[in-house]
Amino acid sequence: MSNSVEDLQMLRLIKAFQKIADPNARRSILLYVEDQLEKQQARAQQNPSRTRC
Repeated sequence: MSNSVEDLQMLRLIKAFQKIADPNARRSILLYVEDQLEKQQARAQQNPSRTRC
């Protein structure tokens, strides 16, 4: 996927997140994303040849 497509997807996600009024929903989303990032980083450390730039 090209960087421009990824950038557009990121902007769409940011806009959608900003529209969420419920603070508990926003917190749940952030916790989920942080958890996924930790898992991704752990996989990257275990398998350094598969990291993406």
